[in-house]
Amino acid sequence: MVMRIRSLGAKKLSYAGRVVLINSVLNTLYNYWAAMFVIPRAAIKRVEAICRNFLWDSSTEYHRVPLVGWEKVTMAKSAGGLGIKKASIWNIASVGKLVNWIYTKSDRLWIKWVDSIYLKGTNWHEYTPANDATWTWKTICKVKEQLKSGFTDGCWTPHQKGYTIGNGYEWLTGIAPKQNWTTVAWNDWNLPKHSFISWLILQEGINIKSKLFAYGYCTDDSCILCDEYAETIDHLFMECTFSCKVRGHIEDWIARPFPNINDLMAENRKTMKWKALAMILNTYRYYVWYHRNQARIQLSVVKPALVAERMKKLIQQRIRSFVKFRNGQDETGLRNQLGFDF
Repeated sequence: MVMRIRSLGAKKLSYAGRVVLINSVLNTLYNYWAAMFVIPRAAIKRVEAICRNFLWDSSTEYHRVPLVGWEKVTMAKSAGGLGIKKASIWNIASVGKLVNWIYTKSDRLWIKWVDSIYLKGTNWHEYTPANDATWTWKTICKVKEQLKSGFTDGCWTPHQKGYTIGNGYEWLTGIAPKQNWTTVAWNDWNLPKHSFISWLILQEGINIKSKLFAYGYCTDDSCILCDEYAETIDHLFMECTFSCKVRGHIEDWIARPFPNINDLMAENRKTMKWKALAMILNTYRYYVWYHRNQARIQLSVVKPALVAERMKKLIQQRIRSFVKFRNGQDETGLRNQLGFDF
């Protein structure tokens, strides 16, 4: 895992890119071994530390305080997390597949060997390993005890399709309540990096000056963009003079009030208009946060009109990439559906 991080030019990836790399590469390496045996706890902690450090700092070692707690990060996206799997629970769910094979008496050579050496015809549901059994076999039996209440008469009852690693993981973690705002933050029309920054803002994970000032990392908490009031999340994205001007330019373009997350959660989420408005909101959050950071580094603020124009061009490109001209539908009809001139 460490070699992959060092060899993939990972330092150049955005937060969203790192999440993809963790799920598609790093966790895949781990899952291969997790499906075969119970991994020692120290190794699991190291795996999670590598993923956590890489997510927040592009490094395998701890150099930066995480912006959001790992417990929140490993929740499902619909529950407010990033969908990264908990290594320890995924290992249990993976070994649970071996437990299920024994319950269902799968036609495999390993199952026949287990029955001959350990079970010897005893009931697997009530089986207890002997004291001189191997460590691996004892840990498999521990996993069986953790999953025991999910099996009835040798069948996995929580899911109609039987036991899979996925539904075993869901059963072990429990079903977390869904958050309505996640469909706005993870709208499929968004750029992934825009979605991540929007998620970070909703989790209050961004390093806003009021937070840094409270911890003694800066000498004042005044807003970098307007230098008038304390820089809080509400001020930066809703009250700041710079942000208000950017929103004003976008409102003039779409000829309607700027999209609000509470209003979006109450509307029909399957229409193109809703997806476009959600994309506008997330793009706005990203651009304000990006130019706020640029102002801190370069000690100069870009004109709001220029920021709005950049947003407009990007949004137009995204809409054109998603909208498909089919069934004789012309641009006028699409403009009517979106409610503005894309």
